[in-house]
Amino acid sequence: MSILILSLSSCREQRVQIMRVAVIADIHGNQIALEAVLHDMAQQPPIDQTVIAGDLCLNGPRPKEVLKNVYKLQCPVIRGNVDVEVVSQAPKKGSKKHDVIGWTREQIGRKGIDYLASLPFSHRVQNPEGSDLLVVHANPMNMEQAIFPTASDIELEQLLGGLEPTIGALAFGHVHIAYTRHWHHLLLCDAGSCGLPRDEDVRASYAILTWQENRWQAEIRRVEYDLAAVVKQLQECGIPHVEKRIKILTEAKY
Repeated sequence: MSILILSLSSCREQRVQIMRVAVIADIHGNQIALEAVLHDMAQQPPIDQTVIAGDLCLNGPRPKEVLKNVYKLQCPVIRGNVDVEVVSQAPKKGSKKHDVIGWTREQIGRKGIDYLASLPFSHRVQNPEGSDLLVVHANPMNMEQAIFPTASDIELEQLLGGLEPTIGALAFGHVHIAYTRHWHHLLLCDAGSCGLPRDEDVRASYAILTWQENRWQAEIRRVEYDLAAVVKQLQECGIPHVEKRIKILTEAKY
């Protein structure tokens, strides 16, 4: 009997030591890509928590449907810069941006706009072992300054130097370029873009961060989806300036 109790105790300890968090960023109204990512997640070893890292619905053909899918997940969702633009109508932006924002607001309605307005800036995943994961859209200070994979130590110090020492990993999006990097004690993980990649890989991107063996690890996953179907949706949905939207989606680069 004592051997059995010891075995169960070890299992409980092992469960505490392993934590898996999926981070999905920059969906941008691409329902087909989001559903492909969710299907891929379901095939992976169990994930303890999913976090959506902002930029949910602007620039894609199915903004309302994306919000419905996100509602169903019942997971933490944070706001991104274009979520703020949809809410505020971006008064300082140009006419083309206003056109797309206006169309998106019509699609998602007042309920969707209010939902975007209610989203928090960040989400912190508490780690019982003391090294937390912080999820933001762009960086811990604002939603505009990107953390590029080539950022210098000076740039990183400006954006990350004020983080609490109990944060051991930072996950984000915004750049639409998936990568991982270590800086001092921090694991940095750009989950890339689920719906609008710009790293010359058209596949949807998301990340799984795992706390195991007393450290954070990150896996970037790329998922194929029906790109042609999304192009057709763009052509038929009535979104303004559709040629630009198709070009960015299919070329996946800046």
